[in-house]
Amino acid sequence: MWNNRKSIIGLSRLQQDVNCISQALKVDCSTMRFDSLPSESGTCNPTMDLKGSISCESTELNNCVETVVKRKIGSLMDDVYSIKKRIEQSACKESLESAAEANKQEIYPPRINYASEELGARIISALANPIADTNLLKTLLGLEFSTNPPINMLRPSLMPGSCFGFRGSQATITLHLAKTIYVEQISLTHVPKEMTPNKCVNNAPKDFEVYGVTSNKKKELLGNWRFKNEPNERTENYIVNNNCPFRILLFKFNSNHGANSTCIYRVEVFGQAIGVI
Repeated sequence: MWNNRKSIIGLSRLQQDVNCISQALKVDCSTMRFDSLPSESGTCNPTMDLKGSISCESTELNNCVETVVKRKIGSLMDDVYSIKKRIEQSACKESLESAAEANKQEIYPPRINYASEELGARIISALANPIADTNLLKTLLGLEFSTNPPINMLRPSLMPGSCFGFRGSQATITLHLAKTIYVEQISLTHVPKEMTPNKCVNNAPKDFEVYGVTSNKKKELLGNWRFKNEPNERTENYIVNNNCPFRILLFKFNSNHGANSTCIYRVEVFGQAIGVI
């Protein structure tokens, strides 16, 4: 910024000098005259005529203009060179930072979602009221949730309706992870209202609890949280502080944001698998 200001000041002064020279060049030639005899130094001396105008050799004006222009242009070129070097250094720094960021991404790969159906996770049981009407036959065949099955929680799709849906706001889901892990983080995702037919997401879950189930069927609370349902944050993350490994998790949903039914779109579980450093 300081160099730019110096350049502007230099240009302004150059313009003033050129204006002064232009004014001198505009003197009416009829008012200019020269001594017929050279001075002792051998150059033409400027003289005054009756009108008080200044007379001098045109070569002197040319030399004057050339001196002023060289002086100003030289200073401006120094400033331009300095600015160019600063830009090159800045571009080099940005390139190095981009390379460092790329290296970080290589060192820290994406985290594994152990609640993914594609990796082998599955639903063990679901205790909830199905949205569609059911009967004894559907219950025996396990088809009471055929419209919006619980397995949708473990799938990556976020298309409207591709969720685990149930009546009311309470449900208990037992989940078998792809591997036994030390659970570090749980994520819950719900679609934005712009993707729903009625522009409403009140069927998103609200308060819920997560338990780790040990090999002897004992439950250990990993945390209880609230899905805030913020418009600009459709995925919310919850940190788990626990030192025990689990393969089975129990999700207990206790409320939603005001709808007659609840939709659970995507559950993700991240952590450190046993035996993996």
